[in-house]
Amino acid sequence: MTLLIVASAFFVLIHFLIAGTGLRDRLVASIGEAKFRLLFSVLAAFGLVAMVVGYMQAEGHPVWSGGRALLPIWVFYIGNLMAVLLLVIGTLTSSPNSILTEKAYQSGKVEVSGILRITRHPGNLGIGLWALMHLLANGDSAAMVLFGSLALLALLGPLSMDRKKLRLDGERYAQIMAQTSYLPFVAMLKGRAQTDKNTSVWAEIGWLKLVLALGVFAGLVLMHSWFSGVAIW
Repeated sequence: MTLLIVASAFFVLIHFLIAGTGLRDRLVASIGEAKFRLLFSVLAAFGLVAMVVGYMQAEGHPVWSGGRALLPIWVFYIGNLMAVLLLVIGTLTSSPNSILTEKAYQSGKVEVSGILRITRHPGNLGIGLWALMHLLANGDSAAMVLFGSLALLALLGPLSMDRKKLRLDGERYAQIMAQTSYLPFVAMLKGRAQTDKNTSVWAEIGWLKLVLALGVFAGLVLMHSWFSGVAIW
């Protein structure tokens, strides 16, 4: 349990204390962007692997009686389906907060469309929702530490990401924030993320991304007992 706690604290703290702070700016100025990203990626990967190893070794103690009974199976399915949709579609969508499309963003080719109209941080919210579902479905202390840490980072991390983007690319990112929201659908409900009258958010997302996300979800359900040892169907 000690390894899990230490690794989880390490993984969360390097993100909150370094990734989106002024310390990151000073380190980048000192060693360069490429070296910083490589170093941070190594530290993050080390922390995540240590968390998984610590979780596998930990002897969790019940936090509440019933454990899995706290979360009905249908809620678990729906919650995780929403999480996978957010994560997969978000990964496949050009975003100002994605490393995969950073060059496109810097060249001004990333626009607010599709799932970004729902939330500007779909990937993080997907991971956070997934972690919360698994936290509620497991009533032991080890799960609380692992999934609680991941949920905390995924759900609060975007606030740090927004501050970093505003600090480094203020005016342009402020325009993106004005058209989007962190919480799902808030910008749409307030009329700040409206699509063209002849289209819709779902049309902008496209059937291909939706089908791929559903395929990933089906695969995870079918293989869950293989990689986790717990059957959910």
